[in-house]
Amino acid sequence: MITVLSGGGGGAKFVDGLSKLTQDFSVIANTGDDIEFYGLHISPDLDTIMYTISGQLDLKKGWGIKNDTFACQKYLKSLGYEDWIGLGDKDLAVHIKRTDLLNSGKTLTEATTELCKKFGVDIPLIPMTNDFFQTHIELDSKIIHFEEYYIKKPEGKIKNIIYKGKEKAKPSEEFLNALDISDYVIIPPSNPLVSIGTILSLKGIRKRLREKTVIGISPLIQGRAVKGPLVELMRSSKYEVNSLGVAKYYEDLLDIFIIDNLESDTAERIRGELGMEILTTNTLMESRKDRIRLSKFVLTRMIK
Repeated sequence: MITVLSGGGGGAKFVDGLSKLTQDFSVIANTGDDIEFYGLHISPDLDTIMYTISGQLDLKKGWGIKNDTFACQKYLKSLGYEDWIGLGDKDLAVHIKRTDLLNSGKTLTEATTELCKKFGVDIPLIPMTNDFFQTHIELDSKIIHFEEYYIKKPEGKIKNIIYKGKEKAKPSEEFLNALDISDYVIIPPSNPLVSIGTILSLKGIRKRLREKTVIGISPLIQGRAVKGPLVELMRSSKYEVNSLGVAKYYEDLLDIFIIDNLESDTAERIRGELGMEILTTNTLMESRKDRIRLSKFVLTRMIK
C-alpha cells in the first residue's frame, strides 16, 4: 500500500497518473489553503485533486471545473462582494454542499468522501486534518492568507510562512490509518513549504514517515518552478533555490529523491553533500501520458 502526500498542481497531476496504474494508494491532501469565502468552506487542493482524477478539471485554467460559468459570481460582484478568488457556478455548488455537510456535523474527511462519490473518485482522498489549519504569509506590512498572496501577487518581501492552527490541529484518524497500512510514501512535485510542509508540521507525522520508505520528486527544474511562488518562498526561507534546497528540506525523510534529467550536476551535489540516493528522469508533466510515465518510473523503483 502507498500513501501520497499532495498539494494541488503537480501533486494532483502525479496522483492522476498514478491512478491509471494502480488503485492501491491513498492521498493525503494539504488543507492549509482552505479558506472561508462568501461564508463557504473552500478547499482548493482537495478540489483540484478531486477534479483532476475525475477528469472534470479545467485544464486551461488549471483550477475549477471545465465548461463552468460565472453568472453567480458576476452577480455577487455587482452586489458589492469581492471576487479575487474565481469561483464558477458548478464550483460554488461543490462548496455549498461541503459547507452544508460540515454544518450538519460531518468532518472534513467525511464531507470529502461524500463529494468524491459524487465525482466517481474511488481512491481515498483524505484531508491532512479535520481541524482548523491555514497557511498565512507575512509580508513587510501585513499578514495575509496564502490564497490571497498566491492570487493577488502583492508586492513586498516575504518575512515568514505561518501555519495558523498548527499547535491544536491533529492528523485525521484516516490519515494515520492510511500511514499504518502503507509501506511506501510518495512526495510528488508539490510545493515543499506550503503544500507538503503543512502536512509534515502536524504532530508526530515526521516521526511516522521515518519508519516508511519515502520517495520524493523535486518540483524544481533547473531552479525554476513549473507553477506557483515556490522560488520566492524558498528564497525567503533561506533555502538554496534548486533541487538541493528541496532535498535539504526533506533530508530527514527521503530514502530516494527523483530530479529532472536536466539537473545531473545538482544530482552529484546532493549525493556528495547529503549522501542521498538520487535518480534522474523527465519530471515535467505536460500531458496525461507524462503523468503516467513519471508514476511508472516511481513504481518501478519501489519494486526493483
